[in-house]
Amino acid sequence: MSTDTKTIITLKGSVALVSEFFHTAINSILYQRGIYTPETFKRESKYGLTVLTTTDEGLLEYLTNVMNQMEEWLLDGNVQRLVVVVSGVDSGETLERWQFNVSVDEKQKQSSSMDLDVKDENAAPANVNAASASASASASA
Repeated sequence: MSTDTKTIITLKGSVALVSEFFHTAINSILYQRGIYTPETFKRESKYGLTVLTTTDEGLLEYLTNVMNQMEEWLLDGNVQRLVVVVSGVDSGETLERWQFNVSVDEKQKQSSSMDLDVKDENAAPANVNAASASASASASA
């Protein structure tokens, strides 16, 4: 039986802010869903809120590679959507899916502004609400 939850988030803004938000959102998903143990996360302040980011060396290396490639694609205008999928280890079944629709405005590539639109088909999970609040705080700062 699938517990598939699909969340759609639209990110608009500079490459740096879209990238930072996506990195924060991935960490939030990994922590809130217990995919990595709580001991492998540290508290940081971003957007005026406390967020958790991984300290796992292997995961940090992987995320750094992904984020560097994503930033290149964003700068080149080659990305319209980023997707994070949580699937069952044994079944491979999609349990949760987050879709980040991305729009980097030419004028905003290096700007500090970002718009965020969150649409959740099933009552927003706590981790997406936290990431949404973070982005809202960033957008109004």
